[in-house]
Amino acid sequence: MTLHLTEQSSTLRLRAGRLLVELDEQTLAQLPARKVRGVVVWGNVRLTTPALAFLLRQRVPVLYVTLEGQLYGQATALQGLAPEVLRAQMHAQHNALALALGFVEGKLRSGLALLGRLARQAPIQPHVQELQTALEALPHTPHLEALRGLEGNAARAYFAALQTVLAPYGFLGRNRRPPTDAVNAALSYGYMVLLGRALLALHLAGLHPELGLLHAEGRRAAALAFDLMEEFRVPVVDTVVLGAFLRSELVPDKHSEARNGGVYLNEAGRKTLLRLLETRFAQEAQHPRGFRKTYQELIETQAARLKAAILGRDTYTPFYLWR
Repeated sequence: MTLHLTEQSSTLRLRAGRLLVELDEQTLAQLPARKVRGVVVWGNVRLTTPALAFLLRQRVPVLYVTLEGQLYGQATALQGLAPEVLRAQMHAQHNALALALGFVEGKLRSGLALLGRLARQAPIQPHVQELQTALEALPHTPHLEALRGLEGNAARAYFAALQTVLAPYGFLGRNRRPPTDAVNAALSYGYMVLLGRALLALHLAGLHPELGLLHAEGRRAAALAFDLMEEFRVPVVDTVVLGAFLRSELVPDKHSEARNGGVYLNEAGRKTLLRLLETRFAQEAQHPRGFRKTYQELIETQAARLKAAILGRDTYTPFYLWR
């Protein structure tokens, strides 16, 4: 399981084989230490030296994230990637199109599945057709730059469709850095949570997160984690955020606030969205190859399958929602 530490000014301690979250000498939560596979530290939360040392000895990554959802660091045990894997990843970058096509295919198919459901109640058919056209064009995409352009155009059509449904909540299209409305704030926050899960999955698979295939490399940017995220943005984050606003589980006036030139989720909004995301990660879904796993397990499975494909041991089948 992944432990999210969200209670501000709290402390994570290790005691008798259990991890305890404490605040003002009160224990807020406790769980068996060996069941934790990843820790995400949100904002001002402390870890004692014994707790951090235990996590590092167990090779459990600790991710540090701002309250706005920006990942700014991580603590991991000293270990090197297997040389053959690192060589294979670097070689795969020279012929990245085949795998990159899979990431985009998964994203487009999931987008079409979600929009297909929304089309029963909203006039978004032209946007659905744009995504369908993009999906049909995928096999004929000649190179990475063309693929990135196709994905960008499809994303604009997708979010234009969501705008039709979410405009009453202030959503006028996708924007970030800073987000300008509660929906964008929730999407950005959710994507950062998903990024943490993708980084954890790559860590468990033994892949270097900065050697991307679809996303261009940048200075200390986890490009491969962004690649892996593409298949799960719609099934996990977008589906949860859309449903939360439509069911009034997230309400702009109640769960967001203006600050630092943008609009961000407040503490109540962050806790609500994290709870909904955790529920989603624990739900099962069917992979296109027929097996069923929870979304958390599917992210880790896709990371392992990506490693097998990079090593030339198997083909890569993207994950996507069924229509």
